[in-house]
Amino acid sequence: MEEQLIKSCLEGDKRSLEKLIKSIDQLVYNLSIRFLWNKADAEDATQEILLKVITNLSKYQGKSKFNTWVYRIATNYLINQKKTSFEKRPISFSQFSEELNSINDPVSYDLPDSGLLEKEMKTGCTLAMLQCLSRELRIVFILGSILKIKSNVACEIIEISPENFRKRLQKSRKLIGSFLNSNCGVYNTANKCRCNKRIHIAIASKRIVKEDLNFVDNIDVYNEEMEELNSMTGIYSNHGDFINKSDFYKELNQLIASKRIFNEI
Repeated sequence: MEEQLIKSCLEGDKRSLEKLIKSIDQLVYNLSIRFLWNKADAEDATQEILLKVITNLSKYQGKSKFNTWVYRIATNYLINQKKTSFEKRPISFSQFSEELNSINDPVSYDLPDSGLLEKEMKTGCTLAMLQCLSRELRIVFILGSILKIKSNVACEIIEISPENFRKRLQKSRKLIGSFLNSNCGVYNTANKCRCNKRIHIAIASKRIVKEDLNFVDNIDVYNEEMEELNSMTGIYSNHGDFINKSDFYKELNQLIASKRIFNEI
């Protein structure tokens, strides 16, 4: 079925191409939003990655699953792209810790949208922690600990040995786990930081914009009952799936209509 769909795309069938794009666009977006944190950056990256997938489609030889091949293109793009808006203001774990502990008397946020904004705060904060990791460690943590891709597949995606993948995953988990244990009140209730008590500050600094939420407006599933409060995997897996409402095929349609894409395949 997949082989036939790809064959039809290479023959210039636009409906097949649309179907192919829509089968992978959210996969690419979910990887991008976790890697980049910023929704706009993730949307731009997704479109660029999809374009790379389309223009290199003839190079897919079926030696691995198609999604694995797509992930390889996506991770290569993300790791090698120029500095993102977030990375232009780099933050370390120590700086992040200082910021979280800098508020002496935080005020609770008790307006009707507190539940929604607390989820936004929690998701944004835990994903921002990933920005403290190097790109190489960040992509390994996302693949192995968040997306739970098997190590033999993940090492194929980023083209490193299984041993190196395991070492990087262990290092990234140690760094994130240590930070969570020392700072996050969700992960360790002994810590004073609480998501609700940071909402006022996040709104004032425009890290949260009520009319344009970065995360929870686009989360398909958020099962709070399943959340493992003291589990690293639980915290990250309970973000749910990020659903971008953009029609990436429509955005690429001008290129497709002009046949520029098909000429490059």
